[in-house]
Amino acid sequence: FVPSFSQRSCNVQMFLSCFIRGSGGFPVRHWRQRTSIFLALLLGVVATLAACGTSSQSSGPVNLTFWSFNQQITEQAAIFNQTHPNIHVTALKEPSGPNQYYPKVISSVKAGNAPDVALIEYQYIPTMVANGALVDISKYGASSVQSQFDPGAWSQVIRGSAIYGIPQDTGPMGLFYRTDIYKKAGIASPPTTWAEFAVDAAKIHALGPNYYIVSFPPSSTGWFQSLMWQAGATWFSIDSSKNAWKVTVNSAASKQVADYWQTLVSAGLVSTVGDFSSDWGAGLDKGTIASWPSAVWGQGVVTGDAADAAGKWAVAPMPQWTAGANVSGMWGGSGISVISGTKHPQEAEEFASWYLTNQQSLKIGVKEIGWFPANSSARQFPEVTSPNAYYSNQVIDKVFADAQIQSGWTWPPNLTNVNQFMGDDVNAAIANKTPLSAALDKLQGQIVSDMQSSGINVES
Repeated sequence: FVPSFSQRSCNVQMFLSCFIRGSGGFPVRHWRQRTSIFLALLLGVVATLAACGTSSQSSGPVNLTFWSFNQQITEQAAIFNQTHPNIHVTALKEPSGPNQYYPKVISSVKAGNAPDVALIEYQYIPTMVANGALVDISKYGASSVQSQFDPGAWSQVIRGSAIYGIPQDTGPMGLFYRTDIYKKAGIASPPTTWAEFAVDAAKIHALGPNYYIVSFPPSSTGWFQSLMWQAGATWFSIDSSKNAWKVTVNSAASKQVADYWQTLVSAGLVSTVGDFSSDWGAGLDKGTIASWPSAVWGQGVVTGDAADAAGKWAVAPMPQWTAGANVSGMWGGSGISVISGTKHPQEAEEFASWYLTNQQSLKIGVKEIGWFPANSSARQFPEVTSPNAYYSNQVIDKVFADAQIQSGWTWPPNLTNVNQFMGDDVNAAIANKTPLSAALDKLQGQIVSDMQSSGINVES
């Protein structure tokens, strides 16, 4: 996946631990040949234990370690262990902060004490691959379960012919809105286009100086990226002819989105309070922030922050750039990946596939963890198809299930730095009242420079 690769040969002294990987995370097998009969016999005896990247054989069960963000994974692992006597999974809940979790996974790979299986959010898969932290599980039969998953979700775990995980959940976007505030502003139905959304923004702000249709949160990089995704922007891609990354952050599609929100911000028709802040939550509860374009998981955020507004919120499809279209972006979502260095990649893939195809495991994920599942059969569970009392008995998950995810979006191999640059640039633009489109131009240069300084082949 990374355009440059290096290969290192195992020496004789290290042949018992010779699972050596190239910089792109692909397994490389090198055996030193010897004419010594004794060494040949020795290698034959220990081959099944020392083979690079293959499962060792032992009299007891294969032991796997699984990292994720959720406590309920212990329940799922227990079910797996009961039905798989030859494999035992120990599930460990890890802190979920992106600046905690992913550096820990990468450092554990380098230290040789990584988990065998771990939850990896889609947006961090390229970063993990660039650090040699993920196993391509296509060679272990992962493609056999592809038909069971939403195509948009499956596209997030593949890179070319490589498969770097099994899709767990997705984050399609929709529009959460306050029916009472819309009605009070004379808006009969939620906007179906972004042009209508801008008109409605003026109507809602006319209710009073503290009323806004939405907040534009400068630090919410994932939210802004999902809006770019919906508009058809493709920030990152790979030019296979040049074996290089291509960066198009400041494309026409991206600037269309930036200029749109610039107009609303400059006119004072949207708030700029940070999402997930106490002021933002109070706005949802009081109705002074009357909408939130968000992912499917946002339903739990709304019910928590706007606990006093039950029956006043509803969900509609995302406003469209083209009237009559039905496309959305994705904010969030994750998969289960096999981690580099595992001595048991075949068994690790078996667990990952089971975890996201077994009906008992899926029910725990949907009911107790709150997945909007990538598995198509799990989208028929009552938790997904039943009316939601808080939302006036609307079957809100249907809105997200019907969303068609815009194709073409790819995440970069340096997402942490991209988000840091983007947050700084957008915040500065809002604070200094400079154009958001200019912030994208600055971001474009920063990303290219960062990739080049990191040794990543990138088109300038």
